[in-house]
Amino acid sequence: MRATISAPLLHRVKSWQLIGLGVTGWATLYSIAIINWAASSALVGNTQGGCFAATMSLASLEARRLNKNKSERENHALHWADNIPTFQLNQTLDRIQQKKGFTSEGLQRHETDMGFGVRAVKDGRTFVFETSRWKEPTIDLLHAQTTDENRKKAMADRAVIVSTGVPDEDTKLFVKSNPIQLLVGEELQSLIEAETPRPVKKA
Repeated sequence: MRATISAPLLHRVKSWQLIGLGVTGWATLYSIAIINWAASSALVGNTQGGCFAATMSLASLEARRLNKNKSERENHALHWADNIPTFQLNQTLDRIQQKKGFTSEGLQRHETDMGFGVRAVKDGRTFVFETSRWKEPTIDLLHAQTTDENRKKAMADRAVIVSTGVPDEDTKLFVKSNPIQLLVGEELQSLIEAETPRPVKKA
C-alpha cells in the first residue's frame, strides 16, 4: 500500500491531464509575452511620442526666437529712420551725390509727383532717386516696375529706389536686368548716419 502511495507522481497522472497542463502552461506563457510586448510597445510608443513632442516644442521655440529676432531687426531698421522726414532725406542724398561729383538738377513737378526726390547728373548720365515710399517695409515687383516706367517719363538713365524696406526675390531679379538700383538697408543707414550731425554730449 505504501509502495502504491509513494509511486512517482507522473505514474499517477493521466496523459490527457499532461496535455491539458501543457496547453495551460503554453497559454499562460503566451499571455505573459503578449502583456510584456504590449507594455514594451506602449513604452516605445510613449518614448517616441515624448521625443516627437520635445522636438516640436524645441522647433516652436526656435521659430519664435527667429521671428522675434526678425521683428527686432525690422523694428531697428525702421527705428533709425523714424525721425527723419523725407525732405531731410532728399537733402542728405543730394549732398552725398555732390560729394561724389554729381551735379544737382531741379525736379519738375511731374517728377516730384512720381515720387522722385533727387535728380543728379554725372558724365552725361542722369540719375533720379525715388524716395516717396522709402519707409515702406517691402519693395515688391510692382514698385520696381512702376519706378522704371517713371524713370522713362523723367528721361533719366537710371533710377535709384531708396528704402528702409526689404526687396522681394522678384524685385532683385528685375533690378539685375533693368536700369534700376537699390539703396536699402544697412547701406542706406550708414550713408545717412554718416551725414547726420551727432548731438554734442554735455559735459
